[in-house]
This record gives sequence, C-alpha cells and structure tokens, in this order.
Amino acid sequence: MKTEITTTAKLVKALTDRRKKLEISQTELAQLCNLSTNGISKFESNGGDREIKLSTLLKLGQVLGFKIVLEFED
Repeated sequence: MKTEITTTAKLVKALTDRRKKLEISQTELAQLCNLSTNGISKFESNGGDREIKLSTLLKLGQVLGFKIVLEFED
C-alpha cells in the first residue's frame, strides 16, 4: 500500500504506529537502529517537532519495513 506522507507529524505517527504493530519496544528499535532510546522517545513524543537526519529516517524505515522515497518537484 502506498501512502503519501506530507507532514512530519504524519511521519512520526506512521513510524510509531508501525513500531507498535510489530510489537517492538522503543529500546529494541533503538538497538536495531544503533540509536539512543532517549532519541526514539523524544522523536515519538514530540509529534514531529524534533528534527531528524535523513540517515536516521532511512534506518528507521528499513527496520520497520518502510520504503522511504523522496520526491522533488519543480
């Protein structure tokens, strides 16, 4: 299923929902992505107000089974 996510808040919700659906704790996700549990927690709890590096987003997507596609338009 292809879903277009247009805001950071929707991105955070999609990643958080997928993590919970897969029954992966924040600690487990942090370990799988080589990130801090505190960073995962802050990212999820701030609803998209926290900046995220593209490399981190790609790691999260890979672990959670998302295909991340960036599209630029003129």
